[in-house]
Amino acid sequence: MSYRILPLLGVALAVGASATGCGAADATGVPVATRAPCTAGVARCAARIEIAPGRFVPSFQSFALAQGDSLVTEAVVVVHGTERNADEYFTTLAEAAALSGRLQSTVIIAPRFQTLDDAPAADEPYWTSNGWRVGDLSSSAGPLPRLSAYSAIDTILARLGNRTRFPRLSRIVVTGHSAGAQLVHRFAATSRTEPTLPGIAVRYVAANPSTWLYLGPERARDGAFAIPAAVASCPDYDDWHYGLQNRNTFANAVATSLVKQNLVSRQMTAMVGTADTLTVDLDVSCGANLQGARRYSRGLALMGYMNALNPGHAHRLVEVPGVGHSSRGMYTSPDGRRALFP
Repeated sequence: MSYRILPLLGVALAVGASATGCGAADATGVPVATRAPCTAGVARCAARIEIAPGRFVPSFQSFALAQGDSLVTEAVVVVHGTERNADEYFTTLAEAAALSGRLQSTVIIAPRFQTLDDAPAADEPYWTSNGWRVGDLSSSAGPLPRLSAYSAIDTILARLGNRTRFPRLSRIVVTGHSAGAQLVHRFAATSRTEPTLPGIAVRYVAANPSTWLYLGPERARDGAFAIPAAVASCPDYDDWHYGLQNRNTFANAVATSLVKQNLVSRQMTAMVGTADTLTVDLDVSCGANLQGARRYSRGLALMGYMNALNPGHAHRLVEVPGVGHSSRGMYTSPDGRRALFP
């Protein structure tokens, strides 16, 4: 597919105009005119991130990850959906930051996980259309070594944690919508980078994923949670990435007990639009359908499961009224902005 470069949205345009003028300061206390973050998915905001020696992932960045910024206090890493439209996601998150008064104090990073259809450069790993979201290794036909998109996110977090580049950073949000939210929920369970970031609070916001990661074989059944009656006709319903069985290389490198501990203890916001009840791009495999009929009901079921079988968990449910399967609708809503920028 082609890589679309989009113009600024309305709010971002207003922010861009104010960045060239004098006057108001935002949360950094620094006049807006002195620092002009990138706010749109255009070429001047694009930069590649080295995720392994000589191996790169394209991205958009509001402040340069390689250079850092001494005034940034928080970061948002946002993962695109199935269309791999990182430009749109970057622009939307810049709009949400501007609406929250946090554009100047936040570095926004939007990586792009390519497939072969995106014509990646010779030094850019690429994945299958499903492989990047579930943490599979990149294609063996691409550059070596093969890498998981999850390890790319780990690398970004480690760079953000570099106190020489970002000395004031105190919070990182890893978020995604739809397919990107599938990545975020599984990444939160398997990433080993969070404990290496002292003094930085890491939170996760998964918005409207098609499916969630379950930590055991139970699913909603007759008002409770138990082994599904249809297990004989759906034997792989608890395999990765629906459950913990038969995990891929990246996920299997983490002990099952630690995967469970991570997902129970890490700060996860499950954000669902109350109108996300249609079937566009919805996973309707038997393993997915055992989680519920639609994205909205699947989010509610996941929270019921966590409440029933994982006491003390750190998941939090946010229902966004009247919003369907729209990343912009979710992220720029008052509820979405509070989840990203509390």
